[in-house]
Amino acid sequence: MSCVSIRDHFVKNWLDKEEKKNNEIFSSQVFPKNITEILDIPYINSGYKGHLLDIYYPNNTENHYPVIINIHGGGFVSSDKEFNKLYGYYLANKGFIVFNVNYRLAFKDTKIPGQIQDIISAFNWIGNNIKLYPANTEKIYVIGDSAGGYLATMAALVSVSERLQNVFNLHKPNIKINALAINCGFMELERKGIKYWGMRSMILEKGYKKQKYYEDLIIKNLPEIKNIPPLFITSNGDDELNFMTFYFVDVLKKNKLVYKYYYLEKDKNKKLGHCFNIIHPDWEESIKLHSEIVEYFSQF
Repeated sequence: MSCVSIRDHFVKNWLDKEEKKNNEIFSSQVFPKNITEILDIPYINSGYKGHLLDIYYPNNTENHYPVIINIHGGGFVSSDKEFNKLYGYYLANKGFIVFNVNYRLAFKDTKIPGQIQDIISAFNWIGNNIKLYPANTEKIYVIGDSAGGYLATMAALVSVSERLQNVFNLHKPNIKINALAINCGFMELERKGIKYWGMRSMILEKGYKKQKYYEDLIIKNLPEIKNIPPLFITSNGDDELNFMTFYFVDVLKKNKLVYKYYYLEKDKNKKLGHCFNIIHPDWEESIKLHSEIVEYFSQF
């Protein structure tokens, strides 16, 4: 059996376990009431599950709500918008209209550049259709967790850079992002180590280092980072990827950018972990974090 076959066998087993775990989480979730949902809207008519989005907003349609575009995590290769549905409901309950976005997954359907293209396509669909919904078009924010945090950041950078639009074969999207929130982001794509090399071999093309776009996927290399919208960054002492948040904060600090860093230290009485506020939005720590994000967004 080849190295690639062994890798693919391992990844398939891991994905099956993740799907089972996610289904167990979904079955126990209780959703807030008084929220309107519109599900499985195609932002590209391709037949791909990865080209669907959901919309959630309070039942009172007399108001025009600020917009949150939510991008799920999953290591670029797993999960979907369903994993973030309860989180989206909680955000809607705080007075937002939430566009919860799928994108094609990197193990089977595309690679990271294709995922960035998907998210920009979702931005454009939202921009073209936003007036059909009770949305405040002047207040548009993006939230991403884990790999979704990286993709949200890259999409925001593409949105403000003609150079990156040319690199990824995209046009300037027709929305303006006021601010972003990155939850436990997977931000260091170039991280050394066999585990991260193995991941890159799945989520990028063979020979990816020779691809023209590769250097433009490394956030610390990008001159466009100076033009990114204001950022809210969060992680915690139990997040196994918190070193990626430290990396990203260091990049922002070196470029003297506008951001707020919200970090929760380890608590001996409760283990938080990676993206805890997405999985458990009803926890006391999550509710406090949601309020911090909302307060930060209200400034922009």
